[in-house]
Order: sequence, then structure tokens, then C-alpha cells
Amino acid sequence: MALVTARAQARVGLLGNPSDLYGGRGLGFAVAGLGASVTLEDAQAIELPEAFLAAGWKLAQADLEAQGVDPSSRPFVLRFESNVPFQSGLAGSSAILTAAFRAWHAWYGVEREPSRVAELVWATEVHELGIRAGALDRLVQAHEGLIAMDFREPFAPHSVERLDPRLLPPMAIAWHGEPGISSGDVHAPIYARWESGDPEVTRVMDAVAAGAVDGREALLARDRARFLACVDANLDRRAELFEIQPADRALIELGRELGAATKLPGSGGAVLFVCPDAERHAHVVAALRERGIEPLIPEVAEPDLP
Repeated sequence: MALVTARAQARVGLLGNPSDLYGGRGLGFAVAGLGASVTLEDAQAIELPEAFLAAGWKLAQADLEAQGVDPSSRPFVLRFESNVPFQSGLAGSSAILTAAFRAWHAWYGVEREPSRVAELVWATEVHELGIRAGALDRLVQAHEGLIAMDFREPFAPHSVERLDPRLLPPMAIAWHGEPGISSGDVHAPIYARWESGDPEVTRVMDAVAAGAVDGREALLARDRARFLACVDANLDRRAELFEIQPADRALIELGRELGAATKLPGSGGAVLFVCPDAERHAHVVAALRERGIEPLIPEVAEPDLP
């Protein structure tokens, strides 16, 4: 029996989120050991377990046909697994879709560039599922590693820059167990204001995007204090437009009291702690454990490059 398995990782929006919906800039990385896998096996007819995967398959079929492939030539049954906490702001659903597109392309022997995979996932969520979403999650999950992104032309080859993960400070991720709000629901009202030309939304998103540019420069210059200031500013600018849920706010304030820069890696449900050094990192991790929270010490998932 033929078998294909593909994977995709959770992602951390490091800087610039949520300006990806507004033509901004961003930094993000894929998280090793936290993600989704999709397996395809031979079948008599195509079987998809969830409606959102059926929506992705609709676009995958069109993409395969454009490559001269008959999608009906190899029917399959699809199964998936994920260890990304539900609504934790770590892009678990788009990880499943990214893994699915990778599996579909491998199943039919088609190679697609990472940015094209990201575009297909984004189009599935925005056009087929009606979710208000930007490109950051999908680009990070398709490219993997640590990347800087320009969202003015998000899926163009020149819009993604690969950075050295060794530049990153020590970090931790903690989630409080209360599901966050769907990112589409979070962004819909703000996006409507932006479309209507709201100057406040434009001002904040321009500042968020500028912070990602500044953060990239700080990383490359190995200016850790400047980078941590960019992390804090990202959350503070976001809070000017978006409500920060009480459970998120409690972890954010704890991290700042402990000397870490803090922000949301997504739309809520998890908090990212960025520390100036290993000693402060150990202090933050110990404090979280004292409160019954076992943090994830994230490692960057590097892509398998030729």
C-alpha cells in the first residue's frame, strides 16, 4: 500500500504581527516538535475527514490540473494528527493545511515552491473558508526556519529572507489553558476599519511594521536590548487596537515583572517570553513552573534545504 506523510510546524509571530493583513513587515519562525502531520494512503475513493481539508483539496485539485496532473488518477484517504494546543495562537489549523498541501503534491509527484504552498493555504482560508487572515503564518510554515517577510507582495520570491536562528535570544512560550478567540473574528472588525481608511488603524499598523524592520536590524547587529524593546513595543502597539484577553494579560504582566520582553505570538491563547540572557531565562522558566505552567522552550525548525 502506498503511503505519504508530510508535516508542518506551529509558528511564532516574532515581530510585525498583525501587520501582515495590512501590507506590513514581519519576523517569524517555525517551532520544532510542535505541529501537524498528514498521511495519505491508497483508497478506492478520495476521503477527507474535515470540511476545511475539503476546501483545501478544492484548490489543490485546480493547482494539480494546472500542472497537467489528473487528481482522480490516485484516490486516497487522508488522516491527520496535531499536537498544537487548540486556539493557542500558534497557527495549528494552518499547520494542518500546510502539511496537507505538501502531502498532496508529494502524492502526485509535483514540486511547488514554499511561497506557492503558502499562497494556496492562505487562499483556502480566505477565499474558501471566509477567514480574515494574513500571510505570516502560512509563509513561516511553508518556508520554516527563521524568516523576515515583506507583506506588500507576500508570495513573491523576493519577499522572504532567511535569517540565522542563532541570532535569537533565549525564549519560552506559555499558554494558560483558556482557548483564545479565533484569529478571523479578532481581525475582521479592525480590517473593516482599515478598508474604510481609518487613520488610527493605519498609524498603528505602520508602527507595527516599522518595529519588524527595526527588530530585524537589531538581530543582525546583535543588539539584544534593542530587539527586546521591539518585542515589547509590538504588543503595546497591538493593544491600541485589539483587546488583550485577561488570561493573556496576566502572563504578559508576569513576564515583564520578571524582566522578559513579552508579546502574543498569534491572536491570543499563548504568550512569548524573550529574555536578555540565559540567567534571566532560567528565572522566568522557574517562575512559570512555580505557578503550575510548564513552558515550551522553542527551538527553530529548520527546513530540509538541498
